[in-house]
Amino acid sequence: MKRNWLLYLVIFSLALNLGTIGTFAYLRAQDQKERASSHPPPPLPMRALWQELNLNKSQRQALRSLGPQHHRRVLKIRRELAQKRQELFNLIQGKDTPVSAIRAKVRGISALQGSLEQEMVRFLLALKNNLNPQQQAVFLSRLQTRLCGSRGACGMGPGFRGHRGHGMGPPGPPGSGPRDRPHLGYPR
Repeated sequence: MKRNWLLYLVIFSLALNLGTIGTFAYLRAQDQKERASSHPPPPLPMRALWQELNLNKSQRQALRSLGPQHHRRVLKIRRELAQKRQELFNLIQGKDTPVSAIRAKVRGISALQGSLEQEMVRFLLALKNNLNPQQQAVFLSRLQTRLCGSRGACGMGPGFRGHRGHGMGPPGPPGSGPRDRPHLGYPR
């Protein structure tokens, strides 16, 4: 009798453990699916985008000429942002820093982030203006996927994230910027 009771207890314990492990595995798989669907796809490399657009020679030259100026502007703004953020940190670190000084620094950082967005829009419009209607449709579709995720819900929910190196978000670690890469991916 004792033996049967012990056997039932072992079977129950084993079933409980298997059920718990199965539940954890299921929840983890669901969480991974949700994370995968909430992040936008990796960016299409510029060279691959140019090939997909089937650019002619004059378009390649025009688009190639836009890149260096854009990268200089973005790099300048990012350097200013880094400097302003360091100044903000120094203000926060200070003992008797007036809140008005911190607010002013935050407004300056916000203005720089706005100018970064404006530069990105200027660049994207210049790219778009050099494309024919079919190419524009492909370009805008890729841009929407990049900015809004595969669901197309810009700014809605957790799927809206920018990508470092494309004008949004803080600069990446040293060695990850456009100047650190041997080729920028502009059409040749």
